[in-house]
Amino acid sequence: MIHISLFGRVDVSAANGRSADLQTRRGAELFAFLVLEDGRSFDRARLAEQFWGHLPAVRARSALNTEIWRLTRALKAVGMDTQRALPRSHARIGYVGQPDHEVDVDALSAAMAVVAAVDPAQAEPAAIAKVEAGVAAYRGDLLEAVYSDWCLLWRENLRAQHIEALEFLMAAAMARQDWGAGLRHGRALLALDPLMEHVHRAVMRCHFHNGNRPLAMRQYAVCEQILREELGVEPMDETRRIQETILAVPGRPPQATGNLGAAPRRRSDGSRSPAQKVDMALANINTARHWLEETSLDLRRGTPG
Repeated sequence: MIHISLFGRVDVSAANGRSADLQTRRGAELFAFLVLEDGRSFDRARLAEQFWGHLPAVRARSALNTEIWRLTRALKAVGMDTQRALPRSHARIGYVGQPDHEVDVDALSAAMAVVAAVDPAQAEPAAIAKVEAGVAAYRGDLLEAVYSDWCLLWRENLRAQHIEALEFLMAAAMARQDWGAGLRHGRALLALDPLMEHVHRAVMRCHFHNGNRPLAMRQYAVCEQILREELGVEPMDETRRIQETILAVPGRPPQATGNLGAAPRRRSDGSRSPAQKVDMALANINTARHWLEETSLDLRRGTPG
């Protein structure tokens, strides 16, 4: 098996852990470009202009040929069949993925196929596992040390996919009421972009249902401070109402001591229990005030959840 990593820095390694000696940054960048364009063949003159455009055409073509020679030698050294993986002629070259090649970017692509096709609230464990594998493969932004125009476009697109996959996992975790996993994915999202206010709201809910009202309130304060300092705005009404909702619910969060993997059960008559009303209120803030009034009345009467 040949492992090809493009997230963070380029690395090509064999099953025994030996890595290919990609001697130059430009050579590693060229190989990454070809892998990302899997299945396409490129004119050598075009590649020479793209990667060595600062040189005269003859010297650029010579530099390209030298890098291709270095690449094939380094890749052969770790067991890659470069005749199949890097089909080339005097005029053209490309990359063709092989059954024994494992590319980290492909894992994210497989995850995004799930994200596009599956409702996170209905996601089965196998689908969640595939998305988790794609997120785990993202060890850093694409080719972190490369700032070529072509790379910046790929990097932003893959970074957006990574964020979308994390949002899927956070939504799936919250749907199955795995508040710990929801917090983990929410924190990862905020580390990437602390201005995502909807993620702050989700983290607040997770803290509350995980039994920690103070951390839920602290998250609101963090959100408020970041929005003021970075954008000069106040939190949205929806965010403030979630804060008010959490503060208004009396006592300990209703699910803090229960089975966090199971949804609150309805009463035998089909009506919502106090625990379920609180959770639904936080999820759908437009109905919060009405359900909170009913919940508070139920709790004062001592109605079991």
